[in-house]
Amino acid sequence: MQEVQDFISITKEELVTRAREYANQAYRLIQMLGTKTSESMYIIYSFEKEDLSLENLRLTLTDEEEIPSISDIFLHAFVYENEIHDLFGVTVTGMAVDFKGTFYETAKPFPFKEAPAAKPKKSLKGEGNVNG
Repeated sequence: MQEVQDFISITKEELVTRAREYANQAYRLIQMLGTKTSESMYIIYSFEKEDLSLENLRLTLTDEEEIPSISDIFLHAFVYENEIHDLFGVTVTGMAVDFKGTFYETAKPFPFKEAPAAKPKKSLKGEGNVNG
């Protein structure tokens, strides 16, 4: 049996209210995931209940947009929020514990802020093949 997961699109203005609703319904925050595309940034918030109900909220951001913290509702969210800040450059306001950009030590600031470049496709025919 395959479980179907829904992704509910929300705005940053809805985020705290939705997180509070999940907490009131005995859901727990199980992960936050950031990903960058060429047009925008997505943050996925996944909430699970003891009966294994799983719901995902998808927040779409533009560059330089701030989001509110949900760490006053789910304390451990500060870990994910600091990670999203340090790797993607997203400013999260009101974190319970703010590492101020020192959660990760990276070779360059915000290494995932830019969308990944498309990799050119290589033709294997005749390239580096001694049989040519």
